[in-house]
Amino acid sequence: MKFLMLRGQVPQDRNPEEIIFDSIEKNDDVWSQLLYAMLNENDYGEIWYYNGPHREHKLAPNLTERWISNFETYKTNFVPNIVFARGAFAEYNYVLYKFSKAISIAYGAGRRFLLQPGFYDYDIILQDSPEQVEICKVQFPKSLTTLFIKPAADNIFYPVDCEKEFDICFPANATQPFKGHDFVYSTVPDHIKLLNLGNKPDRYKHGNNVTAFRVLRTEMAKHISRCEVGIVAVSSAVDSCPRVIPELLACDIPIVVLNDIRFWQSKYIVSGVTGELAVKDNFWDKVRHVLDNLDTYTPRQYYKENLSLEHAGKFIRGKIDEVKQA
Repeated sequence: MKFLMLRGQVPQDRNPEEIIFDSIEKNDDVWSQLLYAMLNENDYGEIWYYNGPHREHKLAPNLTERWISNFETYKTNFVPNIVFARGAFAEYNYVLYKFSKAISIAYGAGRRFLLQPGFYDYDIILQDSPEQVEICKVQFPKSLTTLFIKPAADNIFYPVDCEKEFDICFPANATQPFKGHDFVYSTVPDHIKLLNLGNKPDRYKHGNNVTAFRVLRTEMAKHISRCEVGIVAVSSAVDSCPRVIPELLACDIPIVVLNDIRFWQSKYIVSGVTGELAVKDNFWDKVRHVLDNLDTYTPRQYYKENLSLEHAGKFIRGKIDEVKQA
């Protein structure tokens, strides 16, 4: 089969050196990795970005990445059997109508979990949480709406053997205010050593127990591995299943997650194995509990057996087969 992933806009806020990769093995984008994991031996895939300078590069013998200035005017002989619209942006609509005979898959996290105007005839709609699934089923009853295993990029997220220097890893960029900095910085106990991986505006004050800096995605694993426990505190009104959840687990770090975050809780959080759910009132008590019982948690093993790229790819292939057989 031939697969097309509509990946989104060429990132405008990152140095080009951070987003151009010679091979799939070096690529830090989980969606590119996921498409590659979905390809069987005789399959071929393409990844299209819009609003960028021309770029065409083979990441693997059966996977090509293209940067395209305008989808509507782009001409190609490539005709996919599967179109995966990551984000379901309006810019995709022309491509979706052009390849209307293909099986179409939509995924839009957070505020975009419902389909965007212009194209509604997706065969498969992937969602992060049971609540989103139920809402989507009511509005789009003809589509196969299902929960979705969101993996990490397995080529860059894995345990790194190093000294544990911090109690807590908080991988969140404060340029995005919904990531939970207001809560974390205003409540973190003085005795907890916290590493915030991400830009931190001056408005977030802290003591000597907090260290903050931005790192490239390809360097995150070695810094996550310096910590004992990960925390996730994003706003449920904006985001859903933040990618740091599988990334922390892939690095063998148990996690404490605010329980109002929209994600497949029973799939990712197994108490005593991968981490714990918490409310704001008992958040740091839960963190302390995990820190005191680290030997009971096996997040990396659970991730490999349930959440990896291989599992996510097979999961989506299974849904494609369901649509074919319907």
